[in-house]
Amino acid sequence: MAYTRKDKKAKDMYSLYCKGFSLAKVAEAFCVTRQSIYKMFKRRNFILRTPKNPLPFIMFNGKKYTLRNTGYYGCTNGHRSLFHRDVWEYHNGSIPEGYDIHHLDRDRTNNHISNLELIIKSEHSKRYNTGKNQYSKKD
Repeated sequence: MAYTRKDKKAKDMYSLYCKGFSLAKVAEAFCVTRQSIYKMFKRRNFILRTPKNPLPFIMFNGKKYTLRNTGYYGCTNGHRSLFHRDVWEYHNGSIPEGYDIHHLDRDRTNNHISNLELIIKSEHSKRYNTGKNQYSKKD
């Protein structure tokens, strides 16, 4: 059976993946999306690595929220909302424009409603800005 160019390309991609490249890095090398690589490997029944340490997650209202590298839990299926904002809206209704939800104990993983407060964005920035985000003044 003769291999097509697509089969050879898929095998080349899988070869990189087997050498330790991530799906994203393989996609970058071949100028395609990570998702297209994933689908191609799945269609061809290529064996994919399992994540070494799965990220912590929480289920709330039928949605899965996974811990992000920012320290916040974010929805990983459907609308990409933040867990603390969804908890607030579940208990108190929608968040008015120009307001943020603040963690009283500054622990971004403590999303109990008693630890959340509604605060004006400008006041929130003034009080709690650590100077480490895109809105901070650069010296």
